[in-house]
Amino acid sequence: MDLSAALTDAKTKDRQKVEVLGYIGHDLRAPLATISGYSALLLANADEKQHKILETIQRSVKYQLDLIDELLEYAKAELQPLTVQPGTTDLPRLLDEISEYAIALCSQQSNRFSYRPSDRLPRQVILDGKRLQQVLLNLLSNAAKFTRDGVVTLSVTAQSQDKTCALHFAVSDTGIGIDLNKNADIFGAFQHIQSASGSTGLGLFIAQRIVSAMGGTLSVTSIAEQGTTFSFVLSAPIVDPSDSNWSSARQRQIDPPARRGENSQYSGAELDDQALDELATLALLGRLTDIERWIELHSEGSAPTPFMTHLRGLLEQFDFTAIEELALTSRGQSTV
Repeated sequence: MDLSAALTDAKTKDRQKVEVLGYIGHDLRAPLATISGYSALLLANADEKQHKILETIQRSVKYQLDLIDELLEYAKAELQPLTVQPGTTDLPRLLDEISEYAIALCSQQSNRFSYRPSDRLPRQVILDGKRLQQVLLNLLSNAAKFTRDGVVTLSVTAQSQDKTCALHFAVSDTGIGIDLNKNADIFGAFQHIQSASGSTGLGLFIAQRIVSAMGGTLSVTSIAEQGTTFSFVLSAPIVDPSDSNWSSARQRQIDPPARRGENSQYSGAELDDQALDELATLALLGRLTDIERWIELHSEGSAPTPFMTHLRGLLEQFDFTAIEELALTSRGQSTV
């Protein structure tokens, strides 16, 4: 009787887990839908630079919605290896999109992001691009989280092997590192690299399972206080093995936006305090379009100043907190 009761209790708890994930998925969808809706509205009046940023936001929303759809799959499969569905993938385009995500992740802690592909990459390969993106974003998110004022690098090299290609991926950082001598299974479920990291401890577990399902092995090298590198190799068939299917890849290095406190070097002496108070209020409310109009109004008929140039840069990053600080620290410097 006790065994029967225990089995019934276990089944009930399993069902409750699935239901909880369903509730979480439902509640997460609402704010994401709002973000998607507002970004779509902003796109209608966006200039070229803003258009690129807003499209990155929309891709991020879609990616998060896809992950929400998989919550029940994870629960029901009890974290068994995930399904992999290879298909024709535009590799350079996928890596460029992942880099856009990485830039946003790295900017949160003033990290420089570096994308270092090999000179040439195959344009189209057969692999599960969605799963590859999931792995790389998990690794890039961890790297950005445990690094401050440093560098996060995504390296990709491709080696032709007749009709297939060996793709070497590595995500490295200059962050706090991991003490691998503690014999902790960092790829195990619910394992935390560092205490109080604010993570669930599932990112590396999921990444390792996906890489394994795709035929690779996720490896790690690390030195405490010097940084960490996660790497893996995947073999992927090339859609067209001829030279015409290989394209030149462009390296990128993106510096972080200005840190808080660096705004003091940008004087708004040409502006009166009333105008700066208005800018601070608009930033506090996140009024992107109104700030653009404010810039146009106060820049009309004059050459760009360091203040306005810096302000435009902050607006492109949607860094309203820094804009508010810029306005407030510039008060009292007026010469008009």
